[in-house]
Amino acid sequence: MLQKSLTSTPFAGRVICGSCDQVFGRKVWNSTDERLRRIIWRCNGKYPSKGKRGCESKHFDDGVLYQAFVNVFNMMVENKDYFIDKWKRMRESDSSLQRYKAKQFAKIIAERGRIKEFDVELYFALTEKVVVHGEGRLMVVLLDGTEVECTFE
Repeated sequence: MLQKSLTSTPFAGRVICGSCDQVFGRKVWNSTDERLRRIIWRCNGKYPSKGKRGCESKHFDDGVLYQAFVNVFNMMVENKDYFIDKWKRMRESDSSLQRYKAKQFAKIIAERGRIKEFDVELYFALTEKVVVHGEGRLMVVLLDGTEVECTFE
């Protein structure tokens, strides 16, 4: 079972700016009207210090990260044969870590179908980081080295 702090903010320290390599931070935009309250992610290099130019990356809503993982996982399920073949090749690696990850990933994909909602345990079992690029693009990097590009508005 994962600690509550990890499950409430699973992306903390794992969302990286593709422009400046800083970590993105989770911010809450409060409002007197609860309907306008938003949780966003913003590059921590955006406002470095007075008189210095910060990163020009844009912020985005919290839901983007959750949906990106759901989309990536479902893409893996839909392309199961491709990934199973990839992991079979990885199981012949000299690296015990690569062999372990390939076995773990194949088991997860074989046992699970498509998901409709974010699953925090699946996320931690499969994902290394998310790299945010400009123009509404991000790259989900899996623990086996697979990189999957996603787009968002």
